Amino acid sequence: MPVYNESATIRQIVDKVMAVPLHKELIIVDDASTDATASILDQEIAVQYPDIKILHHPANRGKAAAIRTGIPQATGEIITIQDGDLETEPEDLVHLTAPIREGRAEVVYGSRYLAPKEPHLYRTYQLGGRILSWTVNLLYDQHITDEPACYKVFRAGILKGIQLEYDRFEFCPEVTAKVSKMGYKITELPMHYYPRGFDEGKKLHWIDGLKALWVLLKYRFTD
Repeated sequence: MPVYNESATIRQIVDKVMAVPLHKELIIVDDASTDATASILDQEIAVQYPDIKILHHPANRGKAAAIRTGIPQATGEIITIQDGDLETEPEDLVHLTAPIREGRAEVVYGSRYLAPKEPHLYRTYQLGGRILSWTVNLLYDQHITDEPACYKVFRAGILKGIQLEYDRFEFCPEVTAKVSKMGYKITELPMHYYPRGFDEGKKLHWIDGLKALWVLLKYRFTD
């Protein structure tokens, strides 16, 4: 769980993750938050859940950098990324991990568009996500609908074997491109989504969509 300035949600999302009925470990990487996130983690969450691994970056490096810090710490057979806000529903991890636990898939993505009712997304986000998914399908011979969705689930050995290079929000396109080039087909399943606004702490901007598109193009034609 990479976190940055999530003091308003960190207690609640950790409680939700820990309540998921799966055998699990939670690794939280605080990316040098400037609000009360770090103190909440160390003084409250570490006391309530002593088995959680809590790591701190001394300086802000970005979401992907926090993910890269956390991956080597994982000891389980499956790794997934959980954001520190409340936009997703951790209970979805039960069915999202099932294909891997049952040996039917190696990589599973959640999709907001496969839910019974398509969630509300800002129009620019919706358009950007559709363009990124279309690009992945065209360049990498996948069949996905929601490339930028948070929930991405991997057999641990696959994710640990990928040399990730980016530090900020490029994790999604980079890992999608690299697992695709390794020959893995991505299985998609529905996920819940509860979008928050910029006034609530949303951090992605339209420029991040352009960067994601560049990353997909870059790795299609380079090693």
